[in-house]
Amino acid sequence: MRRFFVRSATALALAAITAAPVSAHAQELPTVPPLPRPHVNTAQIPQPQLPDLQDEIDRMEQNVYNALPKELQNNPVFGGSSRPQGSPQKQDKALTAKDAHNPAPRRQSVADETCFNCVAITYDDGPGNLTGQLLDTLKAKDAHASFMVLAPNAYAHPELLRRMTAEGHTVGNHTDSHRELTTLPAEQVDAEIKSGANAIKAATGQNPKWLRPPYGATNGTVDAAARANGQAQALWTVDTLDWKDRNAEHVCTAAVDGAQPGSIILMHDIHPTTVEASTCIIDGLRAKGLEPVSLDRLIPNPQPGRQYLAQ
Repeated sequence: MRRFFVRSATALALAAITAAPVSAHAQELPTVPPLPRPHVNTAQIPQPQLPDLQDEIDRMEQNVYNALPKELQNNPVFGGSSRPQGSPQKQDKALTAKDAHNPAPRRQSVADETCFNCVAITYDDGPGNLTGQLLDTLKAKDAHASFMVLAPNAYAHPELLRRMTAEGHTVGNHTDSHRELTTLPAEQVDAEIKSGANAIKAATGQNPKWLRPPYGATNGTVDAAARANGQAQALWTVDTLDWKDRNAEHVCTAAVDGAQPGSIILMHDIHPTTVEASTCIIDGLRAKGLEPVSLDRLIPNPQPGRQYLAQ
């Protein structure tokens, strides 16, 4: 019982001490004013410059390509036939001061959604003496293609350009003299593109929507000139190497084996073996469930200046 009273008394004492008001004699602590917050001008803080991801990807892809053995570089999966013999494909990244403020458009793969199984078969450097025969085959097979024509050949065969247009094919610009545009100053690039377009318009009455830079060589200057002339750039993903391998069976195999939905296939209608391979190519693509079409069907609304290659 005594322990109970001791504990009770102790508890009451503690409660009284806790509840007691602070002594009037206790000295109040002075109020400390808040410290001023420093003003930081964020505009003066340098922002980290992140690398351009697409440029890094392009650089890595080019490094991988350069490391390939020569026999693989010439394979249709990796190569580009319109490259000048003995030199790699040039993708000149150097821009002028003006180009730096208007960077080159990114390459795009934009197929018509209603054309999910389509591939574009394209022919450069014509029209030639056998282009009419090729058009006969396309008509008989109810297939369509794109013809990237040179100005002198367009002036020499305007009737073939008119037939191409009438039968639903795309007529594109391959410039005037097939010069490597990345080696030319801006005014000459523009002149090459304009000359090719004028030849097409003289024959068909229409301005071309597509430009294929010779050798596939393009850069910011070419992008700007193409954009100014209202033409998108048609590159490719399947190179048949028909300029090098003059064998119809090999050309057919390269085109069909390399094709997948959305592919753009590169050939040249100035070579008899390529024209000979056309039936095999059309039949082989259809056997894979693919449909050969024109660029206008594959990519119906291209943006001028932009580079297109399907993947």
